[in-house]
Amino acid sequence: MRLAVCGLGRLGAALAESLAAHGHDVTGWNRTPRELPGLGAARTAADAAREAEAVVVAVFDGGAARSVLLGPAGVTAGAAPGTLVINVTTLAPDESRRLAHEVRGAGLRYLEAPVAGSVPAVRSGSLRVFVGGTAEDALAAEPVLLPWSHAGSRRLVGPVGDASALKLVANLALGIAASGLHDAVRLGAGLGLAREDVLDVLQKGAFGPLVAGKRRRLSSGSGAYDAADFTVAALAKDLALATAAVDEPLAGAVAAARLVGRMAERDGDLDIAALGGAPPHMAARAERESREGEGKGKGAAADVT
Repeated sequence: MRLAVCGLGRLGAALAESLAAHGHDVTGWNRTPRELPGLGAARTAADAAREAEAVVVAVFDGGAARSVLLGPAGVTAGAAPGTLVINVTTLAPDESRRLAHEVRGAGLRYLEAPVAGSVPAVRSGSLRVFVGGTAEDALAAEPVLLPWSHAGSRRLVGPVGDASALKLVANLALGIAASGLHDAVRLGAGLGLAREDVLDVLQKGAFGPLVAGKRRRLSSGSGAYDAADFTVAALAKDLALATAAVDEPLAGAVAAARLVGRMAERDGDLDIAALGGAPPHMAARAERESREGEGKGKGAAADVT
């Protein structure tokens, strides 16, 4: 298929590369110009969409999605009537419904397809894709979604808005788990426990999938939180959407949103594993003890020789 991918950030680039690797003819566009091996490059989103049978939109938030889709040089300005738009951006349900209405009003088809999983899951084909739209459009999107999810799943949740709602539920649970991890490792540190003992216990408990997936980063120290799979800023944005989505009081969600939001202000580009990082005073002590241990080791070697 001739495809366009608009938005070549961490996730969008991985999606585009996966599609190209599976034999699709992919043209990419990014607000900040970026070229990827094996992909065509377009000057605008409209140019990217002009010859495409389907257009994947993978951007940070609703404002960016609206600009990419409906702006003067957006997808609707270039795509042929009937082109299928597949929006993987995590949005508020009502926001996705409004976009669908306007995109369909411009003569295109619209499917929301937010995903659970991040860059490693794209590469292994194990994303879980939540699909919102018509059954006909979901079937038409299968060749696009399959490379990312052949070892994962694709669930047609219902009409547009329902998949976005389910994605908020999933990311709310992730945010609460990440916040719980934050507190659990700090409790362990405050009680003087070895960090690896704490992580071992947490990995076998309720936080197991999160700790297992992030264990290399969690065990490696502060530098391991760069080159994020899923950023603190993105999680903060999703938690804000979740807390605003219903009138019901969501005490855990509010607390998680506050914690993650504060961290996003300082370290938004870090991987969410940074929420489980060692407290600063403990990290400094561990580094100091490591240096002292190295010094003792060198001294002992000198004595032997």
